[in-house]
Amino acid sequence: MTLIFKTAVWFLVWLHIVNPFVSVNLTMVTGICAIIVLISGLAIMGKSYRKATLTFLISGSAMLLYFHEPLSIWLMAAGTLTNVIAILVMMQIFSIPIQVGQYNSAIRYWLNRFCKSEDGLFLFTTAATHVFTSFLMFGAIPVVIALMEKTLKGRVQEYERFLATATSRGYALASLWAPGAINLFLVVQATGVAWSAVFVPGVILSLLGILLAYLLERKSFETVQKSQFASAAQATTNDAAAERGKADHIIWVVLGLILITLILDKLHVGNSSNRILLAGLIIGLSWLSLFFHQPVLKTAIRDYWRSSVIKAGDLAPFFVAMGIFSTALEQSGILGGIQVELQCFASWLGAFAIIAIPLLVVAAAVLAIHPFITIVMFGKILTVLNLPFSSITVALCLALGGSISYMVSPFAGVIMTIGKFVGAKASDVSLTWNWRYSLIYFAMGICFAYFWGQWLA
Repeated sequence: MTLIFKTAVWFLVWLHIVNPFVSVNLTMVTGICAIIVLISGLAIMGKSYRKATLTFLISGSAMLLYFHEPLSIWLMAAGTLTNVIAILVMMQIFSIPIQVGQYNSAIRYWLNRFCKSEDGLFLFTTAATHVFTSFLMFGAIPVVIALMEKTLKGRVQEYERFLATATSRGYALASLWAPGAINLFLVVQATGVAWSAVFVPGVILSLLGILLAYLLERKSFETVQKSQFASAAQATTNDAAAERGKADHIIWVVLGLILITLILDKLHVGNSSNRILLAGLIIGLSWLSLFFHQPVLKTAIRDYWRSSVIKAGDLAPFFVAMGIFSTALEQSGILGGIQVELQCFASWLGAFAIIAIPLLVVAAAVLAIHPFITIVMFGKILTVLNLPFSSITVALCLALGGSISYMVSPFAGVIMTIGKFVGAKASDVSLTWNWRYSLIYFAMGICFAYFWGQWLA
């Protein structure tokens, strides 16, 4: 069953890559492949995601059956969110060059060379998480913690809080602009706003978020004795040129993903998901080409096939089921009734409706409803309402809500993973350590989204 699942998810990747270049309609093939992913994935996914998946699957299927929808609608529904699965799987290939090239040494070199105090360490850890997340996505968390753990232990006050806040904020903020960020892609897909239109304000807002995190935490930091870093820095100077080269590779990978995605967007090649997948494939293969002579490359590729692809095991069936549910809602006409009620509520709120959008996403996440779900559902509803602000403001508010949800929800996968790795409670990582930052960031993000949509979009 595992082999069937892995083969099916990669087949989905290639279907979405070739889709812009073929004249044949691949909707039916994609739907069939999605059903194979759903059935095979249910057998290997975790219990928490399985419950949510079955809930959406049963609810969506019941609505499709009740309204006597034809087979073509069922297959279309199953394939609705498979582009998200394809992006998730594609971005995992970047773990191969990271492993083969031993880029952990480059991170340690720059950390030991330039971080002479706790505030410098915090800024570096947050920024490093942010950069790695832009192409590794969820896989960035174990990578960054493994890189930073030894360096930070014994050198900072409150090690658990330090590492948890830096990594959670760095990760969450990348979801505002990164080409492969599922959160942002769902916003783009739900609202119809182009990724290129969200990219620039997303980058600016994420940088403001990193600066805010640094300024808020700076007061609690104690200056680290420079002697603690002297020996570590000295130990890395012998290979300074090689480590600087590795750091350059990471920067070029991020810039390459952004540049190629933007070029494909300007050329109108396919849709947003096709462009992201093509950019990931081009940059991923280019990076791998640097290591073709390395004998460990085969081992890394084998490890990727055995374990990394399976990491999509929880999310792939979930997205298939959610696609079936969201399509069933559209076909049923239920959304139309909800839209009427929300339009009245939005008219009553006026300009203050801008606060309700991300607040609903965050509140739902705290109540264990994943932001993926709320972004898809709210996005479909909000974009047809007559709201007193632009669609780009709606998109930024949805992205902001999703970003904050990753930081404050104890049920978010990233929070639970960070808590497990640093030895802290998920509730401490999310609510105890991140609530004050998230509240200020929320207010700042709302003002920014409104300002950008009104005057700069």
